Amino acid sequence: MTGMDRRHFLRMAGVSALAVPLAGVLGACSSSSKSSGGPSGTPAAGGSTSGGGGQVGKLKLALSSSTLPTYLPQIAGPLLYGKDFGLNMTSDDIVVFQSHATAVQAALSGQVNAVGASTMANLSVIAQGSPFKIFQPYSLSDDYVIAGVGDIKTLQDIKDKNAVVGIDSQGGAARTAMDAILVAQNAGFLVGDLKKTQDIESSGERASALAAGQVQVSVVHKSQADQASAAGKEINILASLYESAPDYLKEVYAAPQKWLDENQATATALSASIIKASREMRASQDTFISAVKQLIKQPPKDDQLQAAWQLIQKYDFWPAQVTGLETKRMQFMVDLGVKEGILADGRLTPDAVVDMRPINAALKQLGGASAPASAAASS
Repeated sequence: MTGMDRRHFLRMAGVSALAVPLAGVLGACSSSSKSSGGPSGTPAAGGSTSGGGGQVGKLKLALSSSTLPTYLPQIAGPLLYGKDFGLNMTSDDIVVFQSHATAVQAALSGQVNAVGASTMANLSVIAQGSPFKIFQPYSLSDDYVIAGVGDIKTLQDIKDKNAVVGIDSQGGAARTAMDAILVAQNAGFLVGDLKKTQDIESSGERASALAAGQVQVSVVHKSQADQASAAGKEINILASLYESAPDYLKEVYAAPQKWLDENQATATALSASIIKASREMRASQDTFISAVKQLIKQPPKDDQLQAAWQLIQKYDFWPAQVTGLETKRMQFMVDLGVKEGILADGRLTPDAVVDMRPINAALKQLGGASAPASAAASS
């Protein structure tokens, strides 16, 4: 997937096309229904009203990484279900960056409206004083596993045997997931305590490095570990995110508070589309597989998608049954950030980092209950 780095952004921002649109990596998404209106949220011509009040306007989204099937609601919501709520989007309205910091700069400058990225990355931005609020999860958990090779067969082996660990940078989804597993399993150490780590940002590159023996431990998707096993590599699954850390919150959309205050209808439409996509794809394997093939240019094989869907059904990967913004879950993430040294102790509270208005309005529109009042905050 082609992305945009910080240097390219700084050169191009305010000139013309901001970054590489998602259209280049999607399959058969129609682009015949482009809507008018500016990125700031100006209502599109003939824009529909939403449960959030006002008119649904033009929406541009920034992603910090490309989409995988296990968090497909990230794009399936707005692209496949957005029109149900007056949100007219095409793949050209979704921009993929190679950097969360660059995506945040794009949002703060008004070039995009909301940023989809790891929860910890968005929390770190909020902790630094940026006027951002989290308003819609799309990936609660994932099929991440800590995988080892050779004589690395337990979590304790990682530290005791001084294993070489391939992992992404601080605040990245894989590193945070690994730390969440280590905390939940009472391992007694975090990634930052390990002496031999290699910075590998992509899960595909981490899986290749693990299979090639370049690293002894990594966090990869279970499907990637299974592929390596099927190719003859002995892979030891040490622990999984979905079984170890039920309160984890992997990825969310966040936006500047000013944009949220002025565009509640648009934010609500995005929330409603993501929740509906989550519910419908979780309820039907055929719907899920069809959406993957429509939205991902090189989809996994059907048997891999079937295995992923089984996990999605069994565990709360998506905001289909719960919102993902429950106070307990948000507190887990804040506490994890403190343990990782990303967040200062006492700096953030669950109520201070979320805007519950869009998700509550979306749930009301969809006929679901509002999120717990204790998690609400924010205007």
